[in-house]
Amino acid sequence: MANLPPKIISVEKLKLLGSKNIGSILEIDKLTLEASTLTVVLGPNGAGKSLFLHLLQGLILPTEGRITFNNEIPIKPTYSMISIVTQKPRFLRKSVENNIKFVLKLNNTYSHKNLLDVIERFELSAQRELLANKLSGGEKQRLALALAICKDPSILLLDEPTASADPQTTLMIEKILSEESSLGKKLILVTHDIAQAKRLGQDIIFIYKGRIIEQKTVTSFFEKPEKKESIQFLSGEITL
Repeated sequence: MANLPPKIISVEKLKLLGSKNIGSILEIDKLTLEASTLTVVLGPNGAGKSLFLHLLQGLILPTEGRITFNNEIPIKPTYSMISIVTQKPRFLRKSVENNIKFVLKLNNTYSHKNLLDVIERFELSAQRELLANKLSGGEKQRLALALAICKDPSILLLDEPTASADPQTTLMIEKILSEESSLGKKLILVTHDIAQAKRLGQDIIFIYKGRIIEQKTVTSFFEKPEKKESIQFLSGEITL
């Protein structure tokens, strides 16, 4: 029997309930994600993409069901093997440099060389003395990604990390994501950018109205979508 690829994340009978009048706002009967792929999550606004990431991170807890990582249920909902880059990142009320220094020290990886390497890799030299909260949208996303990667997670969750970025910054971020994936990290990327999904993705999860409609390889999803909702989404009938 051929060796099966390792499953880093498994979701079983998961439900996230809203108010009594709304019912379940996210429901996943069964889902497994391989450790070796960069997974892209697609779907229209309000489909449940960000909620899905927040459940994986432990920022919110499911009403029912369970999420396991490497066949183990985490003792704490949020723990060090996972980092998340949210759409609206928050920082310490410190400079860019001191935010990076804080995370490196927290991870016991601080050295002046490591600090300079991070600043250079994420092109933050000109901003290093600025307060993090005073950065532009694209600069904030670069810093948020830098801080997430400084934690050296096994799983990196990304909620539209280039939404506020200019084309040059987008290319830089995509290059870094590809590098992190090649190093063995599991990346799960939420994006509205179809071209980006095709460039970076290896497998696709398509979420619609709180349900996973399709999970396929990127080639199969874009060339041979099976479900009506997927076809409508790709043809523009279901808008972003």
